[in-house]
Amino acid sequence: MSDDLRVLAGMVQGASGIVLSDVQLTSLGAALRRVDPRLAATELLHDGDTARQARRLARLVDEVTVNETFFLRHEDELEEIDWAAAATRATSAGRRAVRVWSAGCSTGEEPYSLALLAAEALHSEHPPVGVLGSDISPTALGAAQRAVYGPRAVRLLDAGRRSRWCVADRGGLRVGDRLRALVRFMPHNLVTEPSPPEGEQPFDVIVCRNVLIYFDAPTVARVTAGFQAALAPGGQLLLGTADRLGSAPPPASPPTPPAPPGPRAGPGPRTPAGPQPSPRIDGTPDPVEAAAQAAFESGLRLLSDGDAASGVQALRRALYLAPGLAVAALQLGRGHEALGDEAAARRAYGQALALAEQAASPEARLYNRVGAADVVAASRARLTALARV
Repeated sequence: MSDDLRVLAGMVQGASGIVLSDVQLTSLGAALRRVDPRLAATELLHDGDTARQARRLARLVDEVTVNETFFLRHEDELEEIDWAAAATRATSAGRRAVRVWSAGCSTGEEPYSLALLAAEALHSEHPPVGVLGSDISPTALGAAQRAVYGPRAVRLLDAGRRSRWCVADRGGLRVGDRLRALVRFMPHNLVTEPSPPEGEQPFDVIVCRNVLIYFDAPTVARVTAGFQAALAPGGQLLLGTADRLGSAPPPASPPTPPAPPGPRAGPGPRTPAGPQPSPRIDGTPDPVEAAAQAAFESGLRLLSDGDAASGVQALRRALYLAPGLAVAALQLGRGHEALGDEAAARRAYGQALALAEQAASPEARLYNRVGAADVVAASRARLTALARV
């Protein structure tokens, strides 16, 4: 039975890009029973009716797809979109509207959030924006088109936004006609279909969050290359934090030789990569926390430069000084992966997962824009990927 489920997991990956490890085979079996309680993996694998097999496989993919999302999820990420600049580019190119693609949109909260933020940024009830939401799941797309959401999905919408953009409906909230007029939906498979979707023109903004974490490294590279090809000139691609954290690390390479001495530009603006040291009673930073932050940032730079061995040492020091620093454990796993030490990578990702799960809430920020849910998702993605090696 397990062998059949492994083969079936391969079919699911081929159809959707979703990687299922051996520890997830039980869940795959449960999903198969939800498709049809009498359907065995062997029967699906060897179904001589190819059309029926394709329908069943599509329903199985629908069952294993995770569709939990909500309005304005990680709004600080979405605020990176410069709507005014996008509108100017669209006008200059002779287009009347900013074209936006929410890829892997699940039940529609993200496309509607994008339409809402565009309307607010452009100070218009009817902004020149068109949002396409696409997903592999017919069930999710059906919910997106109905546009009726419960309390959990709308919990981050304040009273003003609720009254302006939504109406009460069946104990929940329904997205109002003004936002719905800006959004349309279509089925699309990021793994097996081209980008942009057939019949679509290039986009000014592409948003894809918490989708790539389910793919293996070659699929991630192929999908992101498709996104780049689907962007209009000057367009913006916005990936989720969890997707960036959970992508496979590049292989280790020798450090880049230092550049010859020359004129040095002054330092530019810098966003802190790690947690800021807590001030002591006298107002000065805690020296241990400051040292942990310095080691963490050094580790990130070294990994980025391809010096994984030195990066691992710096990240180990960061964790020694700050044992609860989940983001350092996550990056340590990436360093070990780059060095080819999969056992050490699993230990580090497991440590990151355990630390992140202890956070007060999934939305809690562990540092900068990285939330506990991001570290949990990224750690699980890498552990799943390593389990299949």
